[in-house]
Amino acid sequence: MSLVWFLIIIGVSIFVHELGHYLAARLQGVRVKAFSIGFGPILWRRQAAGTEWRLSAIPLGGYADIEGLLPEERGRGYDALSLPGKLLVLVAGVAMNILLAWGLLAYLFSAQGVPQATGRAVVLEVLPGSVAERAGLRPQDVLVAVDGRPLETPRDIERVKTPGTHTLTVRRGGQEVVLNLRWEAGMERLGVVYQPEVAYRRVGFLEGLFLAASRTLAFGPEMVRALVGGLLGVLAGNPDSGVMGPVGIVAETGRAAQEGFFRLVELTVAINLSLALFNLLPIPALDGGRILLLFLARLFRIRPEQEAVVHYLGFLFLILLVILVTFQDLRRLLGG
Repeated sequence: MSLVWFLIIIGVSIFVHELGHYLAARLQGVRVKAFSIGFGPILWRRQAAGTEWRLSAIPLGGYADIEGLLPEERGRGYDALSLPGKLLVLVAGVAMNILLAWGLLAYLFSAQGVPQATGRAVVLEVLPGSVAERAGLRPQDVLVAVDGRPLETPRDIERVKTPGTHTLTVRRGGQEVVLNLRWEAGMERLGVVYQPEVAYRRVGFLEGLFLAASRTLAFGPEMVRALVGGLLGVLAGNPDSGVMGPVGIVAETGRAAQEGFFRLVELTVAINLSLALFNLLPIPALDGGRILLLFLARLFRIRPEQEAVVHYLGFLFLILLVILVTFQDLRRLLGG
């Protein structure tokens, strides 16, 4: 089932991306010869609206074969567009992925709610024989207050680490329970694993859409740093690069499916934002690489044949990158 959900999520994300390129080209009167979900051998094809629609065997990408992109089509279609027209075609795929992510986030915010930290902490694990166990803490307890003072952040739990007897107010099964905890000089570990409690506030779809846009834009620079740092880590052989390939995403999809539908939607949001940022990187064969060469061609004389070679080399680099990431995914999954 993990593979099925993976194919659905990846297929939708690729379709939306390529649809952006298709629509931007067609709106400017440029013919799109073929539209494919996947690479490699063609499994299914149908001619409609002047375009051959394809489903191909390798579901790790897709393409819109826009007239004017090939060297032999110079002066036609895409190649005959103005600079703004070309930029519109190139950025439209990224824009569609971002819009899909915003729409899905808005749906989550309206159906599930906007996640907000309460300041309290949820107990995940209590270590056997620990101070926390002797005090009576249990997994799923929600720590509300220490010595009668409400928690403002989960780290306020550390206030118990002073010699003496402390009270812990916890929410357990809908009721508040007060526990006594004895801390003595020389103790170091409380013996509890916890995470922040998250509450959800449901909002309307339009407000959710605004929140989705503002939050993703605010975290944009951090996401770019994480992506670039992760890719550099992959190239350097760092097993903890944080970047996942197809194998890792399939495994993550399986875990998300077990957690429920909302978690699958969250994963789809993350994949679309990652796909948008990745495609904007100035690597030949990606949209960002094409945009870079578009501007360089205005400063230097770059022949279409030379540009085609650059994109071919970029495509080979991307294949190498996928192989390296897949190898790291397998190492993580196999515990190596």
